[in-house]
Amino acid sequence: MDSSSNPQTERGTKPKTTNSSNRRNYNSQRANPNHRVVRKQPPRAATNGSDNRHNIYITSRTDFRAQQKRCEDLLNSGAKEIFLHCMGYSITRGLNLALRLIANSEGALSYAINTSTIQLLDELHPLCDEDDLTFRQRNNSALHIKIYNSSLFDIVVPELPAKPQTQQRRQQQQKKTKQQQ
Repeated sequence: MDSSSNPQTERGTKPKTTNSSNRRNYNSQRANPNHRVVRKQPPRAATNGSDNRHNIYITSRTDFRAQQKRCEDLLNSGAKEIFLHCMGYSITRGLNLALRLIANSEGALSYAINTSTIQLLDELHPLCDEDDLTFRQRNNSALHIKIYNSSLFDIVVPELPAKPQTQQRRQQQQKKTKQQQ
């Protein structure tokens, strides 16, 4: 079936392989072969309660439609902006989600994208009891997408300063002052 005919398919992602032995061999070759790699959750920004609702962390494990529904529910409930955070493999998923939200909004939403690099700390657990627990630091790409309401009804127009005098009006005032002198 062609992916362009189904609007719910995600474009630009790598197909998941069912053979995980290649991945295991790759990780064991990069790290010490006597250790097993345990990757921890990356640190998330500490925010106060109300703002935390508007930060959505995109992962490749969560269902794409569920993430889309959560974003749409937040935006429909009156949130002026939401932030999508994704890193590594889930960057394409985050971009697809942002573009899908904007396309479905009929021009009411806009977006801004920032990139960054996040330092991650992996734990290397020994396979035998003789070795010690070690840590490995690595960098990973991250993407932060701000999706905000760009509706014309929400734009606040500031008050304009006093109108500048036109040149003709100034000339008339200058003539009056000369005649009075």
